[in-house]
Amino acid sequence: MYFDQLSSAVLQSSAWLQNQVPLAPSPPTVTGGGFRWDDITPEKHFAWHACFDDFKCARLQVPMDWQGNSSEANKTVEIAVIKIEATVPVTDPTYGGAVVLNPGGPGGSGIGQVQRGGKHVRTVLSAGPGAEEDTAKHYDIIGFDPRGVSNTRPLLTCFPDRIEAAVYGIEEEAHGYMGSSDKAFDNAWASKRAVADGCSKRAAEEGVAKHMSTAPVARDIVEIFERHGEWREQEAKNLLSEQTTLNTAEKTEVLRRTAWRKNQEKLQYWGFSYGTVLGATLTAMYPDRINRAVLDGVADSHDYMAGGWATNLRDTDMIWTKLADYCWQGGKKNCPVWHEDGPAVIAQNLAVTLQDLQQNPIGVPQTKSSGPALITANDFARLIFAVVYNPLKIFPLLVQVLHDLSTRNGTSLANWAHTQRPAGLNEPLSDQCSNDGPYSPACFERDADPKGGIISWDATYAIACSDASSTRVNDTKAEFATYVDLLTSQSRLIGAAWAGIMLPCTAWHARAHWRYEGDFHARTAEPILFVGNSIDPVTPLYNAFMMAKGYKGAGVLHQNSEGHCTYGSVSLCSGRAIRRYFQSGELPGKIGGLKDEEWAGFGLLCEPDLLPLGGYDGEGPGVPDMPKGEEDEELWKALVGLNRVWP
Repeated sequence: MYFDQLSSAVLQSSAWLQNQVPLAPSPPTVTGGGFRWDDITPEKHFAWHACFDDFKCARLQVPMDWQGNSSEANKTVEIAVIKIEATVPVTDPTYGGAVVLNPGGPGGSGIGQVQRGGKHVRTVLSAGPGAEEDTAKHYDIIGFDPRGVSNTRPLLTCFPDRIEAAVYGIEEEAHGYMGSSDKAFDNAWASKRAVADGCSKRAAEEGVAKHMSTAPVARDIVEIFERHGEWREQEAKNLLSEQTTLNTAEKTEVLRRTAWRKNQEKLQYWGFSYGTVLGATLTAMYPDRINRAVLDGVADSHDYMAGGWATNLRDTDMIWTKLADYCWQGGKKNCPVWHEDGPAVIAQNLAVTLQDLQQNPIGVPQTKSSGPALITANDFARLIFAVVYNPLKIFPLLVQVLHDLSTRNGTSLANWAHTQRPAGLNEPLSDQCSNDGPYSPACFERDADPKGGIISWDATYAIACSDASSTRVNDTKAEFATYVDLLTSQSRLIGAAWAGIMLPCTAWHARAHWRYEGDFHARTAEPILFVGNSIDPVTPLYNAFMMAKGYKGAGVLHQNSEGHCTYGSVSLCSGRAIRRYFQSGELPGKIGGLKDEEWAGFGLLCEPDLLPLGGYDGEGPGVPDMPKGEEDEELWKALVGLNRVWP
């Protein structure tokens, strides 16, 4: 009954879920501190500029059409790139090169991802305590905004400015959740298609929409490594010119080690969610270039490229079966809806609370900082979508909200909902927006908010729709309704919302000039690693094992936790395994230093070190105690940090 009531509550939710970027992309990038991307002159080589305190930024100019045979052959793309440098110079024998990240989406900002978590990633991947000096490696961590996204130019957006985009989002929410009624479906069908129709035609005329598929982005990554190799060689020469302690032979060895290997630079990559589609494409297109690649939170690339998005929700609803269990284990101190009679009674009480909210919305009086609010099942559904991505961090908020709702107190949910509202509606557009005109990047910047940035979530549809081998443009309304029913049958929690991701594709007219059409089978120069959680809401564990079969010698790391990607939990076992892979290339297996119970025969089974509702504070600032017997404090802090700052 609990699950039925919870599912029913979700089906009364709003179009908010439909507007969420799939596969957990990064939020908008940070633009504070006086730094402006447009102040950097784009170049065909890396010219790094200090930015955001101790980061380095560059704008890399690449062809819009890598194949050079379209009407955009003479146009370019200026890719925004960010780097947190290794803790050793390139001349150091332990310098391991660069690792490129991608946060997913499609359409997520790699700039924002590295700003928030790049230093933690550097700690995870670089040599830790006890590393052998002759094998230790230290890495640069690089992120970039893909074509059409955020700080990369040209920017694809379907709205003339950020205010129009925010107003549209509010209107969409008022229309109702696509799965809640026939009228809501009708509204979503008409509204989303109107946006996609005009946006795709305009973007196709400008050219960028025809060159945003995954294949050219994979080629962009190759270019990033080529230009990094070129920079590395010059940087080593510059450092050696100031070096007085090395003899000629030693300098010659450094120059040999740091030399740019033109058209042969090896690739090192860690991609999350949709970033695993990009990673699978990269490794299949350029197998001889692969040195290290981790695909974390694995999407079914075959299904994605077919335009299905129909194999993501295999395990989604299982997360909710864990809520009452974790509450029972956490105790009254950590779970205010705990009951002494056990998980079954906890679940029943939650069902009663949700049923009451469905039938009787709660009014919340105004406060000093916000006006009065009406709390409905719709608001609770918004929280649900966030929870399934990161139960470790958000379960505590969820159970507090449920406890408050059981006493007819909607304040905690109202406070959370208030944080989800579009920011900047009361702030005027900039003078630069007036000068540059509608649809310009300046019309999406918020100078008054250092945590603002350029919001380009429309790129999600440009990428996903153009990647699909079969267009949905000819889908009828009835055919799409059948698709909605299919996904709803897979997940009563978010199935209909997930179907909304493909809805714009029914009116998306821009087609990719270059798309990957292979079978995701390859023998890479070095084997790659697939990673999945036991219960991931949108990239089920099955996908990790299925995709690994296509790559000769690939390994699988199975993290026994809930949530999206490894950062959805905290596991030293997983952190050590990924570090060992980047340090030595050793795939998960009978790895020294790991406990016997962590070994699962095929791949590696890693247990989490923190459980939902076990007392962990996902907001910090303090770091929870390490498990007994562990000594790598920096790795522990980095893993906790990633859980707190990503996605």
